[in-house]
This record gives sequence, C-alpha cells and structure tokens, in this order.
Amino acid sequence: MASNVTRLYQAVLRDQSVPISIPLRRTFSDWIVGKGFPPADAGGPKIETEVDGARLTMEWHGGCGRYTLEEPHGEGHLCTRVTYAESVPGMTGWVVVTVDRHGEGEAAVANAPGFLPAYLCTARITDGGVHVEDGPVALDEDDVQRFVHTMTEPRRRVPIVVVSVDPQNPGAGRARADYLAGAVAGASLVVHLTDQRAQDRFNKAMGGELGVFGGGVRTYVTPFDPADERYPYRHPPMGGAMIRDQGMAALNRVVDGVIGETARRKLPDDVQQTLRIVYRVLAGRAEPSEIATAVAPRPAKSALTREELRLRMAAMIQRPAPSVIGAVIEKPVVTKGAVGVEAEAAAVNGAITVKAEPAAANGATSVGTETATANGATAVAAAASGAITAEARPAAMNGAVAVETEAAAANGDATAETEPGAGEGAVAVKSAPAVVPAPDLEELARTVANRVIRELRGELETALGLATSSGTTGGDSGRLLREIRMLGAHLSGLRDVVTERRRDELLVQAEDESDRLATEVESLRDEHRLLQEEYAEAVTSTRKLSERVRWLERTLAEAGQPVYGVTGEQPVFEPANLTEALLEARENLHHIVVGDTDGVAARLDLDHPAQCRTWAAKAWDALRALDDFAKARSRGEFAGGFYDWCAHGSPGRFTIPTGMLSMRESKTVASRHKFSAPRTFAVPPEVNPIGQVLMEAHIKLRPVGYPAPRMYFHDDSGGATGKIWIGYLGDHLPNTRTN
Repeated sequence: MASNVTRLYQAVLRDQSVPISIPLRRTFSDWIVGKGFPPADAGGPKIETEVDGARLTMEWHGGCGRYTLEEPHGEGHLCTRVTYAESVPGMTGWVVVTVDRHGEGEAAVANAPGFLPAYLCTARITDGGVHVEDGPVALDEDDVQRFVHTMTEPRRRVPIVVVSVDPQNPGAGRARADYLAGAVAGASLVVHLTDQRAQDRFNKAMGGELGVFGGGVRTYVTPFDPADERYPYRHPPMGGAMIRDQGMAALNRVVDGVIGETARRKLPDDVQQTLRIVYRVLAGRAEPSEIATAVAPRPAKSALTREELRLRMAAMIQRPAPSVIGAVIEKPVVTKGAVGVEAEAAAVNGAITVKAEPAAANGATSVGTETATANGATAVAAAASGAITAEARPAAMNGAVAVETEAAAANGDATAETEPGAGEGAVAVKSAPAVVPAPDLEELARTVANRVIRELRGELETALGLATSSGTTGGDSGRLLREIRMLGAHLSGLRDVVTERRRDELLVQAEDESDRLATEVESLRDEHRLLQEEYAEAVTSTRKLSERVRWLERTLAEAGQPVYGVTGEQPVFEPANLTEALLEARENLHHIVVGDTDGVAARLDLDHPAQCRTWAAKAWDALRALDDFAKARSRGEFAGGFYDWCAHGSPGRFTIPTGMLSMRESKTVASRHKFSAPRTFAVPPEVNPIGQVLMEAHIKLRPVGYPAPRMYFHDDSGGATGKIWIGYLGDHLPNTRTN
C-alpha cells in the first residue's frame, strides 16, 4: 500500500567506545524482549522475527549494522531504525536513531525509543561536543559558569531544556525534568536548577530576557550566545502556571517542540558520507574498508618552491617565439652616438617586422620599419639617416594592405639584406627566410590586428617620438605621424570587422541551437501526448479484461463448470471525461447519490483534456466500488467499512486500490474552519438534521502533483438512506500546504 512517511524522531550519537555493537545490541535486545521478541542472538549476520504483526530485522557486518522494528499503528505502522558504524581513523563511531510513521491517520507520540536511556549509560556519548546524558543533570550555583560554556559551544547541535525551581512545589522541578529527559533522550539535554541560588546565578548569566523562573521550562536552541541574542523568544519558554494547570499536556508540548527541532536537522557531513556506504555494506554491494576510505583526508597538493613558481609565472607572460615562416632575425649593434630602435617579428602568420637601419654618421638617429607582405601579412618599414624619410606604397595581395620601403613580397618569402653603414654606429642585420604553405587568412588577419593594437602600437609611437626629437623637418615628422596613426586606425577597424563577423557567426550558431532545442521540445511534447494516449488505452484494456474476468467468475460460479470461448459478457462503459462518469453514475448506480459537483468536474475536463480520460476511468471504478459496497452493506451482507471492503476484496467484488483511499483528513484540516468549510457538503435531513456534513473520506484520482483531483464522499450505507453521498469531484481542495 502506498504510504506517507513522517519523521517523528531523530538522534545522532557519537560513541568513542570500541566496539559500539556490544552495548548497543545488549540494550536494544533488552528493550525488544519487553515487546515480546526473543533476545537478540549475535551468532548470525541477520535476524528476522515477527510477533503479533510487528516485524524485527537486525543486520550487522564488518563494523556496521542496522536494527529495524516495524510496529502496527492505526492504518500504517511505526518504523524504529538504529544504524551504527564503528570508529575508524578520522571518524568517531556514530549511531543514528530514527522513528518514522508510515501511512495516514492520527499522529503518534514522538518520544525517544525506550532503549536509549540504558544505552546512554554505557559510555560518554555526545552529539556536537555536548555530552548527551541518560537523565536530567542537576545544576547548582557552582556549576552554572561551566554549564554556560556548554550552552554556547559552537559545535552544539542538540537543544538544551532547563527546568526552573517551582516555589509552590520544590520537588516538582525534578519530577518534570525526569519526565522530559526520558521523552527526549538522545535528542536533547535536560537540566534542572537545584535551588533558588542556582536559578538566580543562571538568570544573571543569561540576561534579563533569556532567563527561566517560577517553575517554568525553557528550551535553548542552537546557535546560542546570550551576549548577542537579538530574538530571545527564539528560545521558547513555558510558564510555571501553564505547567501547573495543564500538567503532562504542557510538558508534552515541550517534548514535541524539542523533537521537532531535531527530527528535521541535517546529518553531519561524515555521517552522511558513511551512511550510504553502511547501507551498501549491509546489502553486500561494498566492502567494509570503504567506510574508512570515505572519511580519509585527501592528500594536500605539495606547495611549489619559489623558483618553480617564478618559472611558471615567466612561462605565462613569455612572448611567443618568432614564427619560422618567413621569419626575420635581426641582431643590431649600436656604437657610440647612434640611436637604434628595433622590433622583431615574423612577416607571415600575423607577424610584423620592424627593424632599424644603420645610421649614416655618428650622432645620427635611425628609425626604420620594413614591411613584407605575403598572403595577407602586413609589415611597416621606414629608413632615415640623419633625416626622416618614408615612402608608402600600398599593395594588395589576397586582401592585405602593405606599406614598405625596403622589402619584397613573394609567396610568403621575406628577404632583408644588410645595409652598410657610412661611419660608426652601423647596424648589422641578418635574416633567415623560410618558406611554408600559406596560413588561414581569417585567423591571420585577427592575429595581426590584435598584435598591433595590443603590443606594437606603443613601440611605433615611441620610435616616432625619437625621430621627431632629433631636430629634423617638422613636415616630415607630421606626415609620418599621420601615416602611422592612419595605419593604426585601419588596423583597429580591421579588428572590429573581424570581431563583428565572429559575433554574427555566434548569433547564427545560437539561433541554430535555439531552433534545434525548440524542435526537440516540440518532439518531446508529441511523445508525451502519445504516451498519455497509450496509457489511457492501457487502462481501458485492463478494465475490459478485469470485467471479463469478473463475468467469467460469476458464470463459473453459477454453472459449476468451466466455460471456454464465451463472448456474452455485457459491454463495458468507458467514460470519456469526468462529467460523463457522473452522468452515468446518476442513471445506473442506484446506491450512489451524486451532489452538485458537475461544474468543478467539467472545469478539470476543459483545463486538462489529455488527462481527464484517465481520471474519468479511475472515478468510474471508484463509483462502482462504492455502489457495490453500499449495496452489500445496506442488505446486511457486509459489516465493515469501505476501506475494509477494498483491502479484503473477494472475487467478483468491485474494489479500488487502498492507496487511492483516505478515510479522514488531518487534525489541522478538520479542526480549522477555513479548511473544513470547503469540505462540508449538502445532504438530506435523514442523513444529518442540519442539512450538511463534513466529508473527510476521499479518493485520490492522482496521488501527487498538479492538478491532483479528489472525490469526497459520505458513507450512509448503514444508516437511514443506505447510500453513499458524493459531495465533490474536482481539483484538490485547500489545505495547510496549498495555503
């Protein structure tokens, strides 16, 4: 049966004793013996026992184990699970204790399992650095300061409950602390103040708004620091007057608050890491050694030496070596009085060659740039001896721009020859040409533009500054400046063109990807619609086969002999939507009365046409099951309720799976007017004199998700009318989750 699971209790206990399994098994065994189970035998790796509907499973292997006790409770069961792992290097052994409620119905009492106080006595067991005691801790005035350090421990995970002195009944504080300690064992630490002096000192340490007095109880959650606490009522108090008036009911509210605080808490990281491995070890899918491996610290990366770090940084910023394609290698020699400016690079693959020409005489300034153009490469050169001269001759080869004075361009070959100097300060230049296949033009242009703008533009402007400072004619300097700036602007434009083209390509790729995704989404929608249709057909086929089986069973029962090849069964009604199912029920199901719910049912049909056929089939099955049940019960042929009718169905009886059925709402929904009012529907006076009734029983046509249709009904099959009253068939009504 499908069930809901609610966590009622959780405790994480750290146990440094070795081994954990012996005291844990002993105390757990004593507890289950009191429930009628035989004592736990440590001889085998697994024990399975069942007593009066309760089932016990105990497993252990390789330093870990799990004990599971399932006890019937209402329409479901309570599951107490104890999982443990022994200590390994890097991790203290732990025990995780949980209590879960499976199924619907009234909430169970969320107290600690009975074996925990005895287990907590076996060693100094902690959670988050706090010793979790088996009973209440008596706190006198000398212990207050030490205990405040415990309360402010940053690692603390468990709440601390402090019980004050009751001036009207001095012995009541200890009794209340005893009850609370047993109820929250393992999940909290309970402290009672021994006398008025201890209480005064404790309240002084807490401050004006965080104290506890007058027989009251206060729960201090984590994290906690009385000096920095801005919201005192985050640590809920309960007054002594309320406890004296309500007694155990008030203390149980304290217990619910404490256990509710810890039941939802995330497990520590090392427990989460190893818990999955523990389950795998117990299932035989992992080795016990993997537990230690999971918590072993990973080796830290060795620190680099200073020299290694320097070399790595140098490698990151090192300028790439000149290309071997058409490379020009220059080694200038500058003698006294000569000023030389040089830059070296390759003339192909986006490289730029800028080289100095020898000076004509001592003290002359030589600034030279040479350009060789091959397959789209660009180079710039200028030569001057004592004066600045520059010639610009544009040439276009494969879409490239070339400005040159002393260079040659041919199929990627760049040749530079040494110019003799007229005096001291001559520059010797050597070049080594090489020939390789032409590179990619688009990549070459992008590289050239980025390199000039990013690296060489400053060097060109510096060379120009040196030239203009040599006292030469201002007209030539201005012209050369304009030429270089114009070249820089052209190269910037070239880079923008390349960038724009790349952006356009990326946009086209993005549009193509978007179209592809849209096509895939549409394909998935079509597949989803097809699967819905196939599912509806499968449900229809199943229902037809079920009807045939029921007819054959009736025929066999009446004839007392096998029947083969018959086709005389009645046709099966297949509703196309919820509204059609309601109309058919009004006409042919005589023990069902359908109320005014056609509007909300039709809304589901219109809003969800692809799913309403499946919901209608489930609704029709439920209506027939209710009609069959009401008929049998009104005639005295069946004495139980509709849940029993479905859970223990016999051949030929119309039933539905019990997982679709819920016989009552939660206490919150049933008791609060804004939730109960939408579930109150009209009935005749013979059913209820006031003319309406709260209908809690309902059938889930879809268990979860949105929408989640529900059918609410009232069972009067054993009453005055002998019928089932359908009050509502529509979308999920509001509850604590939807509001």
